[in-house]
Amino acid sequence: MSEQEYVVQQFQKAFLNWREEPFVLYGLGKNTEAILQGAKGYQFAGLMDAKNVGNKFWGLKVLSDQEVLELKPRVVIIARESIVPVIYQRIAYMQEKHDIPIYNFRGELLGQKERKYSNQNLPYWNIAEADLRNAIDSHEYISFDIFDTLIMRKVLEPTDVFDIVERLLEEKGFENNRFRERRVSAEEALKYPAIGQIYEELGKRYNISEEILCQWMQLETMVESRVLVPRGKMIELYRYALDQGKKVFLISDMYFPEKEMEGFLRKCGVEDWDGLFVSCDYGRGKSDGGLFGVYRQHAAGEKYLHIGDNRRSDGEMAREYGLDTFQIYSGYEMWMASAMQTTLAHVESLEQRCILGNLIWRCCENPFAMQKGKGVLAVDSPEKLGELFLGVLFDEFVGWLAGELEGKEIEQLLLPARDGFLIEQMLIQQGVQSFGHIYFKTSRRAVSVAAIQSTEDILLLAERGFQGTYGELLQRRYGVNPRPGDVLQNRKVKGAPVYDIREYVLSYQEEIFLQAEQERCDYLAYLRSLGLLNEKKQAIFDFVAGGTVQYFMQKLLNERLAGVYFATMNHPVERYHLEEDIVSAYGNICSYGVENQVAKHYLFLETIMVDGYPTLNHVESDKFIYEKDEKDSFSVVQKVQQGILRYQRDMMEIKELIPCWKDQRDFADQLFGMLFDGGCQVSEDIRQVFTNDDVFDGVEAYQVWKG
Repeated sequence: MSEQEYVVQQFQKAFLNWREEPFVLYGLGKNTEAILQGAKGYQFAGLMDAKNVGNKFWGLKVLSDQEVLELKPRVVIIARESIVPVIYQRIAYMQEKHDIPIYNFRGELLGQKERKYSNQNLPYWNIAEADLRNAIDSHEYISFDIFDTLIMRKVLEPTDVFDIVERLLEEKGFENNRFRERRVSAEEALKYPAIGQIYEELGKRYNISEEILCQWMQLETMVESRVLVPRGKMIELYRYALDQGKKVFLISDMYFPEKEMEGFLRKCGVEDWDGLFVSCDYGRGKSDGGLFGVYRQHAAGEKYLHIGDNRRSDGEMAREYGLDTFQIYSGYEMWMASAMQTTLAHVESLEQRCILGNLIWRCCENPFAMQKGKGVLAVDSPEKLGELFLGVLFDEFVGWLAGELEGKEIEQLLLPARDGFLIEQMLIQQGVQSFGHIYFKTSRRAVSVAAIQSTEDILLLAERGFQGTYGELLQRRYGVNPRPGDVLQNRKVKGAPVYDIREYVLSYQEEIFLQAEQERCDYLAYLRSLGLLNEKKQAIFDFVAGGTVQYFMQKLLNERLAGVYFATMNHPVERYHLEEDIVSAYGNICSYGVENQVAKHYLFLETIMVDGYPTLNHVESDKFIYEKDEKDSFSVVQKVQQGILRYQRDMMEIKELIPCWKDQRDFADQLFGMLFDGGCQVSEDIRQVFTNDDVFDGVEAYQVWKG
């Protein structure tokens, strides 16, 4: 089934019951034409397009906004997933203020996709940090729970530690060790055991030697230590209690005895306590209240406050022993109560639990972080945007990319500016050594003109869509200015016959060849200075592209390159005959069969794939000639990139523990999508930074993320 056939099929299926009502289609592309011709029996009343109001296409008039408001039709936007939100932003007022429904071609009502969140009135969201500080001020003895209160694990569940150990044991040759199952069973058979007693029980039950048990216990302790992280805000409040001269104690139901617990705590910045009470050392626990009795025997006072996350053991049982209590939510509880709770529905594997556990730690290390939004996550800094929603996407991509190149035995990866800047930083940080990489300045404009050596090359560039005039096409695509007196230079390219455009461009063939020859000489000299012209087996990276840079780089280098892309655009790829040379992580974003979040929001993602320089126009001698930089937003984008790199560093620590990490691109895509579906609130001053343009195609700067 072709793309056009698919679009028509989906349109007919979605709007079957409304055939007698008036429809207006937004868009003037091939898919709009296919619907008009193939969807029989529908009442098409007109078209919409921002730049062609009043003109006719396929016998239908392009209506003004006022005409649409008077008509009150159903408006259907016919465009790629990534473009639909941009178009919707322009006409959203029609739906919001005039009750004109606006859909995509699948019949999905736009502007209505935010998930319903029902926990805004949860009492917990009314508890403030100041309340806890006041409670500390009014008590003499302060005790803290440890796990999920002062420290937490950057995995989803405590038993994920056992799954990691099981994976590591398999790597060490202990196949079918069933560690998680056996470890849980041994602990459940004992009451308030120490870890040594648990392993003794393991040995008895499953006839495991003492030597092997010792290895396993050391491995578990190592993994536990590696996944533990501080709950920053609670550490701050712990220090506050000490600074106020309070007697501060730690109380925990845990199988690690005091010595090991001290190591875990100091690793997370917890020190200077007045007493530490662990259930396995006393054979009593918080869960039955007995450990609070032990605590009170050692700490004789009048006004006690216990702070913890568990409703029963840190709440009910503490109060039974005469302690006032202050309950906070664990990170997991916060997540479950928040608008991000639906992410838990996607979790299936150990890898995914580790990714989500890391995300929860970042969002919920402060138990009061979601109070302002009543459970809606606030993304109030560019770093947080990178850490929480983009890091996982790019980290999984880089892992996939490295695997692809190793499989193809690539010796050198070419990283074109500006898309390759962030990827280079991530490859360096990850320490990839199986292939080298070169970051070099380029652009579609720079490489395509330098590679022009035939009439066919000129025409290939001319036949690509362009939004400006004939003269602007000549300037921006070929670096040639129109001659004085050129009567066609102000004619619009869009809508003009292809043969007219071809004829116009070829009338400047001589000037184009001269410009290309000069630029080719200078550009090749630059590439040679980088060591890019060599005999190594090379691949080239591109973000979301149609293969223009790869195609013309191949002509310049006179060699075939493997292409590794974040995503592709299928039509240009077909034009350049590169289908067999390119692999992409997320498919063709302009294929209507691809519905991932990357396809929907790739224009936003493109805005962060930049370095601190404008787009290159060409190389002149040894100088770089750049396009005019309309807006300097790199300082903000750089902070987003720093957040992405910080996420990668943290996940590297986790991935080192988990052999044979399985590809999580789909899961990363789902988490990225949460950024746009109402689970979080991104501040306006961050959103407004993200603008895009396309000088090569004559598209002026526009904002890609307004809401």
